[in-house]
Amino acid sequence: MVGVSCFLGSWLSGYFIVVTDAWMQHPTAYRLGANGEIELSSVWGLLLNKWALWQYAHTMLGAVQTGCFVMAGVGAFYLLTKRNETYGRTFVRAGVIVGTIAAVLQLSPTGDMQGKLVAYNQQPTLAAMEGLFESQEGAPLAILGQPDVEKRKLDNPLEVPKMLSFLTYKEWRANVKGLSDFPQAEWPDQIPLLYYSYHVMVGLGTIFIAVMVLASLLLWRGKLHDSRWMLWTLMMSVPLPYIANTAGWMTAELGRQPWLIYGLMRTASGVSPRVAAGNAWFTLIGFMGMYTVLAILWLFLIYREVELGPEPGDRPRGEDAIVLAAD
Repeated sequence: MVGVSCFLGSWLSGYFIVVTDAWMQHPTAYRLGANGEIELSSVWGLLLNKWALWQYAHTMLGAVQTGCFVMAGVGAFYLLTKRNETYGRTFVRAGVIVGTIAAVLQLSPTGDMQGKLVAYNQQPTLAAMEGLFESQEGAPLAILGQPDVEKRKLDNPLEVPKMLSFLTYKEWRANVKGLSDFPQAEWPDQIPLLYYSYHVMVGLGTIFIAVMVLASLLLWRGKLHDSRWMLWTLMMSVPLPYIANTAGWMTAELGRQPWLIYGLMRTASGVSPRVAAGNAWFTLIGFMGMYTVLAILWLFLIYREVELGPEPGDRPRGEDAIVLAAD
């Protein structure tokens, strides 16, 4: 019962976090007061914001994928080291099956719909994400390349012809607006970082699908648990979902700039004149330090739990446990 309550509480709190961010991306259910203040006009309009629904599904699937890769990676470790093999097989099977479903759903419909919301509501953001400086009919999808903002071009591009137009508007020759069609004041502030964050997210998402589908095929054929190269792949992939999730959030927040609330309030207008820059730096450094300590503690505890194994009867006790934890 405690586990169910923890699950429901975390997923519900996750929705309220995403709803808040989604409102900043696509404000709905508001009105402007007499002095220009922004007032909420409908709680349900806020909670049922279409941007929030798709962003939440996409975000939580990212969390599910992370859990699946961790579970499959731990199971692969047990199988490779020939210990706790019964648990290892269970971990790998559950992680791969659920991970495959989550990886595919992350691409479509959630990722596809999230991209369409950006295309229709934040067109400068889409252009920056794709490194598209000039409008094109039949716009290509950039796989690789380096955006040169000063020269307004994508260097060394590796592109799929007309694919961006098709993915965005379901027409091969649809016109996709480039950054040059918008005032430079509306461009995202950090175009190269936004471009690379987006491509890291999409690239890793593609790798996740390939790894999980291939692992599922091996599982279906009864060869996964003995396939050392695939087990090594699953184990070494554990850090990648954390990177992909971070890159995804960077894409969302960098893409919203220079707006604090898209189309409604610019980030520069959200700065408090009562808070000194030193106070902001102090808070930032303090949080960075706190999260660094928590990250080190988390890694230590995870390592210890994996090393001790899932079977309570096999765990050392007393002085032996202290020595093992110290090692």
